Amino acid sequence: MENLENNLPVENSMMNNMEIKSYLMEASKWGQFLAIVGYVMMGLLLLLAIVMMFAMSVVSQVAHTKFPLWMLGLVYILLAGIYYIPITYLYKFSVQMQKAIQMQNEGLLTSGFQNLKSLFKFMGIFTIVMLAIYVLALLIAVPIGMLLK
Repeated sequence: MENLENNLPVENSMMNNMEIKSYLMEASKWGQFLAIVGYVMMGLLLLLAIVMMFAMSVVSQVAHTKFPLWMLGLVYILLAGIYYIPITYLYKFSVQMQKAIQMQNEGLLTSGFQNLKSLFKFMGIFTIVMLAIYVLALLIAVPIGMLLK
């Protein structure tokens, strides 16, 4: 008799734990808010890039500079493109987590956590790349600074 009770399927404790569900729901709501604000900021960044490209092309012509200053707008467009990736992962995590909790859907729960993992992975790789750029800049700037003394 005891052996039969041990073979019964165990209910998924994560989806049945109300405290975990409330924490995930709150985190997903804040994540969705931050993602929406991120999308708005990304739109403003793109708008600024377009304005900057036109303004800097005029400044370049008036100042007769050799470097095309409008290319700074392209840097802002590149930054907006990079910013799009983590914001999208955050938004997908938030929406899927809310749906998973409301519908008790384990597939959506898994997909939401997959997007959260992808967000952290992207941010980790991005951090490593930025640290490498900082180290490279220091390795170049320090010797040049010593030569200019």
